[in-house]
Amino acid sequence: MPLTLLAAVGVGAIWLVDISTGPEYGFAIFYLIPISFTSWWLGRYPAVFIAILSTVAWILADIAARAAVPLGASLWNGLTRAAIFLMLALLIDQVRRERTALRTVDAHREESLALIAHTLRRSASEIQAAIPDLGNAPALSASERDAVLQLRRQSRNFNRFAEDVLEVGQLEAGHFRLNRGRFDLSEFVATLARETDKSRLQLVMESDPVWVDADPERLRTAIEHLLNNALRFSPAGSAVHVTVSGRTGTARVSVKDQGIGLARSHLQTVFKKYGRIDTAESRDRIGVGLGLFVSRLIAEAHGGTISAASVGLGLGSTFTLEIPLAAAPPHEGLA
Repeated sequence: MPLTLLAAVGVGAIWLVDISTGPEYGFAIFYLIPISFTSWWLGRYPAVFIAILSTVAWILADIAARAAVPLGASLWNGLTRAAIFLMLALLIDQVRRERTALRTVDAHREESLALIAHTLRRSASEIQAAIPDLGNAPALSASERDAVLQLRRQSRNFNRFAEDVLEVGQLEAGHFRLNRGRFDLSEFVATLARETDKSRLQLVMESDPVWVDADPERLRTAIEHLLNNALRFSPAGSAVHVTVSGRTGTARVSVKDQGIGLARSHLQTVFKKYGRIDTAESRDRIGVGLGLFVSRLIAEAHGGTISAASVGLGLGSTFTLEIPLAAAPPHEGLA
């Protein structure tokens, strides 16, 4: 009620200005301000009331300030204004309702995804625990060994998806803090490459350390996504080149593959939430579209950026993550 009265006072103020000026000036458009305010913040019925009040105010102002205009014309023009005012009020209210409904649906979706992620992570852990250790297991046939390795890979994929969903929720909500530490990015990436696929990942690094002040666990997540995507979308057995450098004033990790490539229109889409690129070449390997989005959020949380470049479809891609360099530790400087 107080805000509705405030909007009514606004209508009255516009009416006073309208009757105080000459007949050559029109103020009908200014009545849209209290109508829009009421419709967006208070809802349909207060907005309809303010729209009708604005119509009456406009007609009275037209009669008072424009005596030369016939009464019938003022009433007719008032009815046209009423139609405009009411349609605007109802339209803005409908937009507000749909916006609220979409936000509710989005919140429910995120809650459901988080629940699924927790369940999937627990299931992945149980699968991992149930898989025998190949090193200690009795002799297995080739098919049995392949089945165990496939189960292990799929359980890791399930766990990675669960971690991505939970990571997105924390990063978007800001419910996290970076546990920063200073370390050599070159050595860090080399370790990740060995753990991921040392036979296909070819490293190019500077002889000097590339020091960064970053959260190692979150940075691991971001870089792992780049490495795994490059391996997944490249031909089997092809090499993926990983370069770590710090000569440009920033610490940079570039991952260049020989895979399906990206069209120009895809270069920004891949970093959006659920940014899936659905092509004939990627359809059987495409994920849910969260990995690169998570990498982007992590890079930005460190004050950095992430970008993609590609000559075109079928010609490979290069993904580059950049974060600020850190000063070398004191003992490094003395050395």
